[in-house]
Amino acid sequence: MSADELALLRAELGAPPPESFGSLDDTQARTLTQTLRRARERRASGLNEAVEDALTLVPALTREPLRRMLFR
Repeated sequence: MSADELALLRAELGAPPPESFGSLDDTQARTLTQTLRRARERRASGLNEAVEDALTLVPALTREPLRRMLFR
């Protein structure tokens, strides 16, 4: 794996990758990095949707102040 691909993977993981990842070629490392990024984006999107759904249970006049308090 090239140093560039290793740096991208490290950034996506937020930590050094396991030693076994060193056996990946550049294409495999790039695919893994992209897959991890898409999974993180899907999880964030799902969480945002869940928060918005939960806020519908709060009276309308208090939603914006509550949203500001929780998500500054």
